Amino acid sequence: MCRKIEKQGNILPCYDTYIKCCSTLNMKEQNTNIEFLISAFAYSFTSMNETFYLRKRDLKVIGVHIFDHSLVSECKSEYESGLTKEEERDIKEAIIANEKNYDTHIFIPRLTKEQRFEIISDFIDSSTDFKEKLKENYKSLIDSTENYGIEFYKKGIKAGVEMEYLTNGIEDKNIKSKWTKFYRNKTKTIAIEWFEKEKNTL
Repeated sequence: MCRKIEKQGNILPCYDTYIKCCSTLNMKEQNTNIEFLISAFAYSFTSMNETFYLRKRDLKVIGVHIFDHSLVSECKSEYESGLTKEEERDIKEAIIANEKNYDTHIFIPRLTKEQRFEIISDFIDSSTDFKEKLKENYKSLIDSTENYGIEFYKKGIKAGVEMEYLTNGIEDKNIKSKWTKFYRNKTKTIAIEWFEKEKNTL
């Protein structure tokens, strides 16, 4: 078994450009990858594949994939994470802290359904191109949250309002790029507000 999918700080393949050019807040005793934090908030709110934590001692964002639990189990020898030793240590620490209820990590929430729909609606209102297709995809996303079934899966709609679906069926790199930048900027505002609030409680 191998993780194979994503490195820490690069959890969403379609956002490679943003992750590779990530910004880190280089403050004393702070090691927060803001782009990774944004990706954590934007991650599908129903997916159990990845869970995200903020480590209190240095405010580092840690992403724990479901396969990563093998790192603290007896079957570790059969699991290749593809991560560095440091990343593996960070992940194991987060897993153990969660299992033992240690007060060392903070669970990072995800955008709610309502927040996602508000961001989508704002983008459609600001767009002049492909408006009808965007509205069509938006409606499909809304419908999928009300009664998700096999018909949505067949259409390529995953549960949890994955934001990239909004431009599904639109073969225009410009609109896709605009949408990614738009919703990540909106998510950044929400993520930073949460981050500052949590930081001030430490």
